[in-house]
Amino acid sequence: MLSLGIVLGLGTTGTLASWTDNAVMTTGGFTAGSMDLKLNDTNASGQLTGYANTSLTWSALSPGEAKAFSLKVNNIGNPPFTYTATATKGSSWGFSDNPLTVQIYTGTVTAVTTYPQVDTCSGSSLGTVQTVDATNKALLTAAQRVSANSSQTLCVVVGLAATAANSDQGQSATLSFTFAATQAMS
Repeated sequence: MLSLGIVLGLGTTGTLASWTDNAVMTTGGFTAGSMDLKLNDTNASGQLTGYANTSLTWSALSPGEAKAFSLKVNNIGNPPFTYTATATKGSSWGFSDNPLTVQIYTGTVTAVTTYPQVDTCSGSSLGTVQTVDATNKALLTAAQRVSANSSQTLCVVVGLAATAANSDQGQSATLSFTFAATQAMS
């Protein structure tokens, strides 16, 4: 009887059916954002795009004088970024030495109209005074952060050193500023 049950048990096994299904999903498009640092409101934006800021000029400097200029750093892109800034001699340099200095502050220009003219800025210093020469001089002690679609107004002070050589009289020069942005993570 036991063996008959085993034979019957083996004979009744079969396959079991199971249901299956799948689904396909498509997405909307994915578009990369863009990071774009723009100086002031007048220069072209885009990678390595520069412009001549002819309003950053001064004539008849005397040793020890300093002139402040307003500069706006705009982030017209999607991600926030941090930036650094350097200064170096421009394409024209008539001085016999390196008498020009640069320092960057937050805030706005506080102009002085009396002699000697030594303009200041309403905010705090973002770096130390740098004597401009043929090497890139870091103007910021720490990188500055600008949120997406936002801006930061800076005050740039350019001075003629009190120790400027007599041979620098009547000479002129241009400066070159480089602002480098890096995407900031949240």
